[in-house]
Amino acid sequence: MNEDRRRGQASVAVVAAQTLGLKLALVVIATIATIVVSRILGPEGRGIYYIPVVAAATIVAFGKLGLEQANVYLYGSQSISADRLGAQSTLVTVVAGSGGIIAMFLLPSLLPAVFGDVPPVLLLLGALAIPLSLHTQFISGLQNLVGQVTLQFRAAIAGGLVQLAALLVLAFTGLVTVAAVMALNLLGGLVTWLWTLRTSVVPPYSVRWDPGLIRQTVGHSLVLHAGLVLFFLHLRVDTFMVKAINGPGAVGIYSLSVVVAETVLLATDSVSIALLPRQVGVAIRDSAQVALRAARINAYLALAFGVALVATGWIAIPLLFGVEFTAAYPPLVALAPGIVFISMQRVCGPPVLRAGTPWLLTGIYAVSLAANISLNLVWIPQFGAVGASMASSISYGLAAALFLGWTSVLAGSTAALRPSRSDAALVLVAITLASRLARRKPLAASER
Repeated sequence: MNEDRRRGQASVAVVAAQTLGLKLALVVIATIATIVVSRILGPEGRGIYYIPVVAAATIVAFGKLGLEQANVYLYGSQSISADRLGAQSTLVTVVAGSGGIIAMFLLPSLLPAVFGDVPPVLLLLGALAIPLSLHTQFISGLQNLVGQVTLQFRAAIAGGLVQLAALLVLAFTGLVTVAAVMALNLLGGLVTWLWTLRTSVVPPYSVRWDPGLIRQTVGHSLVLHAGLVLFFLHLRVDTFMVKAINGPGAVGIYSLSVVVAETVLLATDSVSIALLPRQVGVAIRDSAQVALRAARINAYLALAFGVALVATGWIAIPLLFGVEFTAAYPPLVALAPGIVFISMQRVCGPPVLRAGTPWLLTGIYAVSLAANISLNLVWIPQFGAVGASMASSISYGLAAALFLGWTSVLAGSTAALRPSRSDAALVLVAITLASRLARRKPLAASER
């Protein structure tokens, strides 16, 4: 039993290290692209570009209908096969993706203060990315459940490299515009989608009308979907509020702060993704205990990376992105505590989703979103992007406290969340595994 447990822990650590390595490569690619775009377009151009991108991502969040999270419950607790879930996901992609394209063009009429000045060509390019993103996320989520964890990141790297190569060509020829950057974003999404599907163990192209499964999914997912939409709005509503109150230049500054701050999630999300197969394959109580231990480790990792960002960001931001973006540093500092809270909250997802009480999850997201909007309404007019960051950190902390409390109830105690003498050793093992993987050095037999 102990030997099996050690092997399982090593397996999770190796997958986490592989995921971290791939995500680091992805961040390097994305950072180079962000540097090129930011330096050429400046804060205002970046803000104009960022608004339709976030709008498309928001529509994707609405269009997912809670399917990704429902699949965790259906696969982990109801033993529904990944093949059936994949066929249903493709059907939802066709329906929701078509609706999402239409919704994108309605935004200027619905929210003129935010989208009234967005050119139609940018809306079109953002809209076309919606069905690609939906299907990629659905299939990637199922791949995670069956253990094909790293494929989505290899696919994202392929898409990112193609996108970056085309961007550099345009930069050298002086042809970088907001529309061109949006078109390359669509190109990267297309390559990522094709790469994700090409070696998927989950059949990606089958479409099936499965009334029984649809009823079962809808019965679990609708309330859950409402909560997840609220969560996404919690993460991105401040972007729209900054645009409406302070204009596209302020969005350009704030969006860079968010992008830089969220690089902290590289390491913590790698742990979360690597743990997912274990969290759906055991009893809910065991899954919750794993989540609490992972939340503790994620807090250490996020604090370490966050301190590094705060210590270097004051010089790195103007050096990399241009002096026009110097103002992005204060919002980055204000957002750093919130990123720690998010890293702890994310590992709670599998056990709380499997608990089968979506109303509670939706309620937590509603409370934290309401707090975020209320604080933004007061602080953005007074402090601009810094106010948006402060509102995010406080509301993220509220949500994390509620989710960790719920997970502790599912686990039967808070013992797994409390600091332990073994924490330093666990972090050291993770760093060692990641280092050896980077050098292609094989593990010793005792560590396999």
